[in-house]
Amino acid sequence: MNEETLSLIWSRRSIRDFERREIEKETVDKLKAMTLRAPSAGNMEMYSILEVVDPEKKRKLADICDGQRMIEKAPLVWIFLCDMDKWERYFKFSRSPEKFDIPLPEAGAGDLLLSFEDAVIAAQNSVIAAEALGLGSCYIGDVLENGEKLVELFSLPRHVIPASMVIYGYPKSKERYQSTPRPDINSSIFMKDIYKERTFEDLEEEYKGHGEYNREHKRTPFNGEGTVADEYYGRKYTSSFMAEMNRSALYYIERYLKRE
Repeated sequence: MNEETLSLIWSRRSIRDFERREIEKETVDKLKAMTLRAPSAGNMEMYSILEVVDPEKKRKLADICDGQRMIEKAPLVWIFLCDMDKWERYFKFSRSPEKFDIPLPEAGAGDLLLSFEDAVIAAQNSVIAAEALGLGSCYIGDVLENGEKLVELFSLPRHVIPASMVIYGYPKSKERYQSTPRPDINSSIFMKDIYKERTFEDLEEEYKGHGEYNREHKRTPFNGEGTVADEYYGRKYTSSFMAEMNRSALYYIERYLKRE
């Protein structure tokens, strides 16, 4: 049993404040190599990784992602793209449709979801590898917002969509932060054979640790009487940024699936 690997997974947490120093090329190369070892559907790697280096582009990206300046300051910024464009080009360059006498199909919903899976799996490989290399990392979900602006900023083809973004750097603080809670292994998050609709009691038990954490950090609404659902409902689910994310995601999907 590799206890070190298990320890890395257990202790990893999001880091948003980095030292103002570059990551050595050797370290970045190792991060790339470990990222590319991620499982991939059919070993096709239906993703690309866009590294944002240009300071002006990083500034604009931070503005697009709700003004999160940590993006602009991060030493390394990777956008994980679901990417069927490269395979459509490869099929055409290879004249595969002519060789098989089968017209090239339009990329569909299955291609979209598979390439999203590929991209996100690669992103998760990268954050565990980053932890092993002494780097901190943080996922930025806001990259799903403002699709039109991101398409323009990075010249994204129709069948390329940002699936996730991760920022990396050496943590500014050497202190080991408290990990945020996760559901217990015996919670209703694990099911057998059939989907189980949760009761209120199931959900309260599943998010019990979250509730304790929220109360400790004064994040529980309604004078401490609110549930975890209340906290997320008011802070995230009904927020303006979530509305924009849903609008932008629909823009990406409709653009991707549009038949030319």
